Amino acid sequence: MYRPRPVPPPDSLDEEGKALWRRVQRHLREQRTWQDTDAELLESYVRTVTVARTARQAAGSEPFVEGSKGQLVAHPGLKVAAEAERDAVRYAGALLLTPEARKRHEVKPPEPHNGNGLAFLAPVA
Repeated sequence: MYRPRPVPPPDSLDEEGKALWRRVQRHLREQRTWQDTDAELLESYVRTVTVARTARQAAGSEPFVEGSKGQLVAHPGLKVAAEAERDAVRYAGALLLTPEARKRHEVKPPEPHNGNGLAFLAPVA
């Protein structure tokens, strides 16, 4: 039986992104849906999760900021985070990581290791 070898994460990812890459790729291999050609899609997923986390952290300490006319407005990072999270969900679906996508394609997820299940899919910490 063919079992694709792990593809290393791109060097340009930070350590948190590389760890996410490895966890997701391992899950996809165990789920038997990983193909080496999925690497670019996985990279897009990891990058959008990273952007979402960074933007949420930036907005977390100051969720409202002063607008151009002195009014109170939502931190711009909240919009960036929401857009990145939306994109991450779309990429996760394409990779068959979401329950809906797995059900639609009749893919059974692997048994969770150490009780964490699919916790890595959540775009924000």
